[in-house]
Amino acid sequence: MTAYTLLTVAADQFVQWRYGTAGALALALAGIGHKIRNTTFTAIGLTAIALLLAQ
Repeated sequence: MTAYTLLTVAADQFVQWRYGTAGALALALAGIGHKIRNTTFTAIGLTAIALLLAQ
C-alpha cells in the first residue's frame, strides 16, 4: 500500500467515525467526482461535507 492509500483509508475512517454514513457517502461522492472530473459530483460531495461540518 502506498502512503496515499493509507492516508485515504485513515481519512475515510475518521469521517465515518465522526460524521457517520452520511459523511462517508459525501467523502466518496467528492472523491469519485474528482477522479472522473465531474464538477457536479464533486460540488455535491463537498457541499454535503460542509453542511456536516457546520452542524
